[in-house]
Amino acid sequence: IAMQLVCGLLLVLVPLEDTSLSMCISYTLSMVLTLVFLKLYTSRAMPQIEPIKRSRAGFNPILLLAGVIFIFALSIVLSPLEELMPVDNSMYDDSVWTLIMVVVIAPIFEEILFRGKLYNMLRISASPLTSVVLASLLFGAVHLEPIIAISGLPWGLLLGFVYLRSRSIIAPIILHMFNNALAYATIVLSYDDKSIVELIDGERYFL
Repeated sequence: IAMQLVCGLLLVLVPLEDTSLSMCISYTLSMVLTLVFLKLYTSRAMPQIEPIKRSRAGFNPILLLAGVIFIFALSIVLSPLEELMPVDNSMYDDSVWTLIMVVVIAPIFEEILFRGKLYNMLRISASPLTSVVLASLLFGAVHLEPIIAISGLPWGLLLGFVYLRSRSIIAPIILHMFNNALAYATIVLSYDDKSIVELIDGERYFL
């Protein structure tokens, strides 16, 4: 909640003519402030917290391929819900700043926050499964979109499993980037009114 409030406040305090650039800057600053706060808090209140894992195992092609397959499968399963609860994409455009924000910056910061910091904080007093589930619920809740809040659990479980399996934050970041790149492509290519099933059946391609 605080992260969303900071992001909104920064949008007001940094009134740029380029809306996408303003959103990119405010989002980045809000995430930096959030991670800095958590770093200061955990260094004092939770000195036993484990560091975020990073290793070459995050580039495991089999694990990443399995994640990509799950992304498409989840999109197909959630297609009926997407028709009932459409996502408002009006704030996004085809600018380079939007591309950088949703495909690069957001996956990096959000995975460090949810699969890294928050998961490790929860692990101090909870099991790995419980920690992954709670981090996934929080991940869905902060997006403030009904369909994302619902899909946040299975999506977060996937990324949490990948993080535990690979012992590297790199793998969930790559999968998050892939998913957001697909979402960005559907908006830019004006396919946002079609389901993933229609896109696949229509032999469309993504940027």
